[in-house]
Amino acid sequence: MRLICIGDTQKNTDGRPCKTLSTVILKEGISLWMSGREGILSTLRDFPSDVIVIQQIRPESSLIKIIRNNNFNLPILIIAQSLTALETSEVLSAGADDCVPLTIEPIELSARLNTIIRRNLRSHINSQMMRVGRLTVKEDTHEILLDDEPVMLTHGEYEIMALMIKKRGDLLNKSVILNALYTDENRPASKTIDVMVCRIRQKLKKKGIFEPFKTSWGMGYRLNEEAFFPLEAKIKNDFKNFHYLSKESSLPVTGGLNIVFPSRG
Repeated sequence: MRLICIGDTQKNTDGRPCKTLSTVILKEGISLWMSGREGILSTLRDFPSDVIVIQQIRPESSLIKIIRNNNFNLPILIIAQSLTALETSEVLSAGADDCVPLTIEPIELSARLNTIIRRNLRSHINSQMMRVGRLTVKEDTHEILLDDEPVMLTHGEYEIMALMIKKRGDLLNKSVILNALYTDENRPASKTIDVMVCRIRQKLKKKGIFEPFKTSWGMGYRLNEEAFFPLEAKIKNDFKNFHYLSKESSLPVTGGLNIVFPSRG
């Protein structure tokens, strides 16, 4: 199990696990990443995990809403020093999967963590996949596949690819992409999007995709769907373009052989 622990109190801003959670982590050999409230989105992007534990004095939903609004679907468990039925109801309605008191015993906490992880996996087994030619997006596992082989992307790179596929046909400017990936307080410079797009291009180029995006300088990016067509379809399309161009654009043959090749751009 891989767990991200978030400290969401003034006294615990680095995500140090409470005593009960520490006992479970040590007993079960759980991989732990710690984060304060401010750095949570970066942590979620950089460290693939199975579950999020938020430690709070009283259950409060604002951090849960930030996580859910940024399309992170990991199960969330709240550990609160004190809680009421109303507070528990509010955080569950905001997107938490469970809420337990600080006094919970390690054996019960372990069972609850494993239960919400299993429930999350079952709920995503039949998640819809998006396909564009040879390209497949598996939203349940946050994977991009090319010819059914995974393309190794960071979480941020995956989010950009998934957004472009969902919005294929649309020109997405960097502001739109930033709004989809980050909250205002964690929003980096727009140059970050250029860097991630460049890295995606490099990774896809190694798999034979040389022009995955169309760039409108100063305006944004658009998915180049034709780049992901099956090879047979691309060949047929090239021949179609060849006949059209040779009919409309070739110069008269005045000597020798005159061949006009179709434009690829």
